[in-house]
Amino acid sequence: MYRSPDFNQTSIYDFILPFGGHLKKDNRWVVLAENIDWKIVDEEYRKTFDKNTEVGNVANAARLAFGALYIQRKSGFTDRELVEHLTENPYMQYFIGFKEYTDCRPFDPSTLVDYRKRLNDEVMNRIIERSFLEKAAASEEDEDDGQGKGGDDESMSAVKESDKETEGEAEEENKGTLIIDASCMPADIAYPTDLELCDKARRWTEVILDHYWKTYGALVENGKKPRTYREKARKRFLNLNKRKKKSASKIRKELRFQLNCIKRNISYIDEYIAVYGESVMFKVESSRLEAIRKFHNQQREMLEKGIHRVEDRIVSLSQPWVRPIVRGKSKAPVEFGMKVSISVVNGYTLIDKMSFDAYNEGAEDEFQQTVEKYRKRFGHYPKRVLADKIYRSRANRAYCKKHGIRISGPKLGKPGKNKAEELRQELREIGERNEVEGKFGTGKRKFGLSCIMGKLKETSGSMVCMDIYIMNME
Repeated sequence: MYRSPDFNQTSIYDFILPFGGHLKKDNRWVVLAENIDWKIVDEEYRKTFDKNTEVGNVANAARLAFGALYIQRKSGFTDRELVEHLTENPYMQYFIGFKEYTDCRPFDPSTLVDYRKRLNDEVMNRIIERSFLEKAAASEEDEDDGQGKGGDDESMSAVKESDKETEGEAEEENKGTLIIDASCMPADIAYPTDLELCDKARRWTEVILDHYWKTYGALVENGKKPRTYREKARKRFLNLNKRKKKSASKIRKELRFQLNCIKRNISYIDEYIAVYGESVMFKVESSRLEAIRKFHNQQREMLEKGIHRVEDRIVSLSQPWVRPIVRGKSKAPVEFGMKVSISVVNGYTLIDKMSFDAYNEGAEDEFQQTVEKYRKRFGHYPKRVLADKIYRSRANRAYCKKHGIRISGPKLGKPGKNKAEELRQELREIGERNEVEGKFGTGKRKFGLSCIMGKLKETSGSMVCMDIYIMNME
C-alpha cells in the first residue's frame, strides 16, 4: 500500500545534522530539491499501487524512489555505490526527503530494481510532460518572431488562405519550432555473432539438463545421464572461434553441428518436461529456454535457406527483446538497443517514441504522429519543423503544406528567384537543428545513454527516461 507524504518541504535549517550547523542553501542537491515538483512525482508514482491504502506494509515515498534514481543516473553510480553514497552524504539524504541525517542504509541495493519497475517509461513520460510542457510553451510565441520568413512565404500564405476556406476545419495559428530526430541507445550486450550465440545457447541447455538430472535422475531404465557431447562441442567451437580467418564453409559446418547439439538437448528437456513439468526450473532458466527455442528456429531457417536476415532476430539470449538497429554511421553501422525519437521545443526534450524494434522515423505515419503529438501537447501545430533529410519525403512535405507548416531543407524542383536567401535560411536552420544532435551527444557522453545497463525491458526504458528528465532539469 502507498500513502502520500506531507509535501511541506523540510527547510535546510530544520534538517538535523549530527555535528551541528545546517546545510548550505547553494548546494546542488538543495537547489535541485527546490526546483523539482515532488507533487507531480507522487501523483504519478501513486498510480502504480493498488487503490487499497489500509492493507499491507507502507511503501517508501515517491521522493525516496525518484530521488535515488535521479542521483544514480546523474552521478553514474552502480546500485551498491548509490546506497553507500546515500548513507554517507547528508545532502543526498535531504534530496531524497529525509528529515535528519542517519548512518543507516536507506534501503537494500536490490530495491532499486523495484523502483525502476514502478517508474517505468510510461510513468516517467507522464512525469516529464507534466513537469516541462508548461515551461516549453512559456516562450513559444516569442521564439519564432522573425524566423521562417524566407523562401516560401508566398506559398505559406496561400496555404493558410486555402485552409480558411476549408469547411468544418477550425483555424489555428501555428506557433513554435519543432526539432525532431531519432537515435539508438545501445544495450549492454556483447557484439553478437551466430557462432558465439550458438555456443551460449548450447551451454544453457546443458545447465537446464543438469538441473533436471540432479533433481529427478534418469528418464531411461539404465539410469544413464543423457549424452550432450559438451566437451567435444566446446572444443570444436573454440578451435574455430579463435582463428583470425574463418571461411564461410567452416562457419556453416560448425553452426550445423552446434544447432544439432541444441536440438538434441532441447528434445531431452522436452522429455523431462512431459514427465515432471516445468516447475523445477528457475525463472531465469525458463526465460532462457523460451529464447533458445526461438533462436534455434531462426538460425536453422537462415542456415537451410542460405540467408542472413530473419524477422525479430535474437541477438542476445539474456535480453531477447533487443534488436539490431541500422544507423549507417561509419563508427557504428549497426547498434543493438532501444531506438528513441525525441522532440526539442525551446530547449526542452520530450520523448515521442521508444521501441526495441527497428522503425523508420521518417515514414509518413511516424512523422504525422510526431507532429500530432506536438499539437496535442501545445494545442496548435508548429510553425516550423526542423528535421533531417530522412523526414523530407514527398508525403511529409504535402502533410506540412496542408497544415501550414514549414519543413526545413531545400524545396523540390529548380531553385527560385530568392535562391541566395533560401540558401542562407537553410544554413541557419541546419545550425538550429544541431540542438537535437547536442541532446543526444550530452545524453551519451555526460549521462548513461551510450550504454544502457538495465537487464530488463521496463528498467531500460526507465533509465532512458530518467536521463531525459535530468537533461531538462539541467
